Amino acid sequence: MEMKPLLKEWRIWVLAITLLLSLMLLGPHYVQDEDGQWGIETNINQGLDLQGGTSLLVSIDAEENNQEIADQVGNVLEQRISAFGLTQASIRTVNLAGEYMVQVEVADTNQTQIRELVEQEGQFEARMPLHVEDETEYTLFDTHTFTRENSEVSVNGSTYSPGDDFELDGTRFYYVNDTGERAELEVLAYSGSDIEQVRTGEGQVGPSGGGGFQFQFPVIITREAAENVQRVAQNYQISGIGDEAHLMMEDGEYAYLRLYVDGSMESELRMAAAFAQQVIQQPSIQGGGETEREAQDNMQELQAILQSGSLPASIQVESISTISAALGDRFMTAALLSIISSLIAVGGLIYVRYGDPRLVIPIVFTGSAEVFILLGAFFSTLITLDLAAIAGIIAAVGTGVDDQIIITDERGKDKIRSWKKRLKRAFFVIFTAAATTIGAMAPLINPAASNMAIGAAGLGLIGYSLYSRRASRHYIALGLFAVMVSALMMQFDPSAFALQAVRGFAITTIVGVLVGITITRPAYAKFLEHMDYEGDQS
Repeated sequence: MEMKPLLKEWRIWVLAITLLLSLMLLGPHYVQDEDGQWGIETNINQGLDLQGGTSLLVSIDAEENNQEIADQVGNVLEQRISAFGLTQASIRTVNLAGEYMVQVEVADTNQTQIRELVEQEGQFEARMPLHVEDETEYTLFDTHTFTRENSEVSVNGSTYSPGDDFELDGTRFYYVNDTGERAELEVLAYSGSDIEQVRTGEGQVGPSGGGGFQFQFPVIITREAAENVQRVAQNYQISGIGDEAHLMMEDGEYAYLRLYVDGSMESELRMAAAFAQQVIQQPSIQGGGETEREAQDNMQELQAILQSGSLPASIQVESISTISAALGDRFMTAALLSIISSLIAVGGLIYVRYGDPRLVIPIVFTGSAEVFILLGAFFSTLITLDLAAIAGIIAAVGTGVDDQIIITDERGKDKIRSWKKRLKRAFFVIFTAAATTIGAMAPLINPAASNMAIGAAGLGLIGYSLYSRRASRHYIALGLFAVMVSALMMQFDPSAFALQAVRGFAITTIVGVLVGITITRPAYAKFLEHMDYEGDQS
């Protein structure tokens, strides 16, 4: 086989470039362990089975404990943990002694950090201060007069004491404290429900002027919330010029915007005068930490809470434990040996079947390339590698070998048809098998969406048969069967959490099939085409 014609094929270059990108994403590098031994590590995100982690059992404090509320809690926790950067966490609903709980397992051993992330209810509020000494006016849609007397504040005929909260013109007020000289209230500028988007990619961490480190990231709030922020900000004086202009209270203190999570103040920041002058839908959230790492973790935690929103009910961590990964290295070694052994066995069977050693090398190479692409482009960026995912890799390799055998058989047939027609027929079978595999795996990823798709397909088949006036009893029967299956599965309403353990297998199998039909199968076909170019026939 001459290499020059092969190197001109763009499909071969696509395979080569993909392998190079996978190698860059894997990032193999030398590391030294605690015993001083050097070894090679990669950027593969290893799951619980391979590197260990933390397991939490979470109870739910709700008026009615049922699976629906437990699934809602699980959904919020899954979004929060994923936003924090811990991909492919195992979160599922369990029923213990008639009480629904949520089991959380993540591939991270920092129990304190995980517990803080899970336990927070996630109610975020940004508040502005309001000080009342004797009498103060505050304008929203209307102007309201606040009167203080004997640690009590009266407004619109109602009297409030420290600890009370009330609402005026749709804006909530909190009576925080009375110092003896003045009443200290806070006005809600916007809350977590008003945040439409968290710009995580624009987060910054750097040294702060007062020591330690500070983080900052923008959020996008609704137009209504931004208008409310402007109404609130117009009650303060402007001090300074240009970019240095800030909002001040009448007593000369800065009108700090205070950020609260679950009623606990996380940080406070000066409000720029621009908030009183215009509607700003992209304010910044700030905070900090003593070290750069602490500030980074605090920023990621707050971003995760804002992205996931608040929990539908209060929760409590009943137990927390470390999941050992003593067998992790053995699992990984056994998995790699299984993949290598399967490729060697396939190569041997191909040689026995066709008796041509030149066919063995392309098949084994493209199979190995498929595994390498999965590890580099998928498990180093998107999800974690666990035992279910490893099983998916092996399944993808198996389907890949089947497809290559189909292509090879077409190559060895009589040349009545051209190679292009034979290849087209082979890829029709390959694409059909790939679609079948993807369809079989899809319900394991999202049962509800798959059921809806099956029902829609059935209705579409029935509708088309009737509309075209060529109503085939077979098509109508098939459509009715699909609708009945969809309706039946909707009644059972399978939970996505119940399928969490096999979701990695399904996703890996689907991605492996897609990598095969788009990258490795076309490249293998080009290998065979150029073997045919030299007149090689089995």
